[in-house]
Amino acid sequence: MSKLKAKGSRGSWFAEVDGERLPCVHEHWARKWPDYNDPGIKPGGRKENEYIDAIKNGTVILTTDDVVSQEPFRFSRTGYVAIYTVEDVTADDSGISFRFVSRTYNLL
Repeated sequence: MSKLKAKGSRGSWFAEVDGERLPCVHEHWARKWPDYNDPGIKPGGRKENEYIDAIKNGTVILTTDDVVSQEPFRFSRTGYVAIYTVEDVTADDSGISFRFVSRTYNLL
């Protein structure tokens, strides 16, 4: 499996890999693998809707992070794990959830 390099910027919910801008998802919310559930991302705001739509495209970057605060949850990204394809994306008042399907690329 090829290894690619991801490049993100502080505060962005996206990173770029090989010229493609992809949404980043936190390993913290993938505790019941292959299911992912982030209760903090709900439709409504422009930033949230853009992020949800990008995840619905079916490709995400899984990241490692340190929890900075829990009320509200805030993370500090510590690394990039891999690019995954995802399915069954839903977003509502309980948050965003989906299922990891396959690992496409490992990341540096």
